Amino acid sequence: MNEKIKISGPLLAVSLFCTLQLIATLALGLVILNKISLLEVAVSQAQNAFESRLNDVGEEMETALSQQASLTSDFHYTLQPAPRGKILLTLSANLKSYSSGSAVSFSVTVDDGETFLVQTNISNNALSAAIPLPVCEKIDVGLVITDQQKTLSQALSEITNVSACLTEHLYLTPELMVKQEGETLLLSGSYIVLDSYGSMVDKNLDMIRLEITEDDQTLHTFYFSQDFDASLPEGQSSYMLLFEKIKITAHPSSTVTFALRARDALGYEYYCTAQQLPIDENGVAQPPVLVEDVFHLNY
Repeated sequence: MNEKIKISGPLLAVSLFCTLQLIATLALGLVILNKISLLEVAVSQAQNAFESRLNDVGEEMETALSQQASLTSDFHYTLQPAPRGKILLTLSANLKSYSSGSAVSFSVTVDDGETFLVQTNISNNALSAAIPLPVCEKIDVGLVITDQQKTLSQALSEITNVSACLTEHLYLTPELMVKQEGETLLLSGSYIVLDSYGSMVDKNLDMIRLEITEDDQTLHTFYFSQDFDASLPEGQSSYMLLFEKIKITAHPSSTVTFALRARDALGYEYYCTAQQLPIDENGVAQPPVLVEDVFHLNY
């Protein structure tokens, strides 16, 4: 026989109170967990800020100690081409202190090779020296001071991308238009070379030429003329070449390349592979591709 269990009013009230108390406890627990999570985030942020500031202070102290221990108050260098395929490295620095009779030299290492010392001229604690070097990509410069009691040395600078420093004065603006008539390609366009000198003061370019080749075969060679009518800042010059309807034959699966070569008054040569004209297997010329618009040192 099934009997229904009757719950009295007081018992129902107690049960409801316990349920509400459990819900309240769970809610309070969620609030506490949320506050703990927020507290952990705040502590983590404060810790990160402290570590960041500690690193900043460490770097500031390291910089200050480095400056305090430095043998020089400043250091400068320049690079420019020199005769017989060399580059001329000019160095200058100011010593914080100098004792008469001490030997002061710049140490120079080329491309991680042998290190050699360069004698300096000294006047009122100011050092200067110039040395011709072979063309390279990296130069490490240091300072060595020797007296009767000790020898002090200090690294001054690591000069990288040396050849790029020697060509940064040359800029190229290329433009090429191609019209195809059967197997014949008609080439029209212009190349403008700006010589802004950079570190090559008073060293004008003696020659610039454009070479049009197909694979390894030379098709045409053009020499530029200096554009004296261009309005340019003092110390700069431009060279311009215009050509119209130059005819070449389109050979299937070949590449026509436009390269520029230049030479300065010291005999230094520069080159730039400017554009390429791909020709597909059907002998149809594709759009010209710009390869680069800066020059490289040819060494």
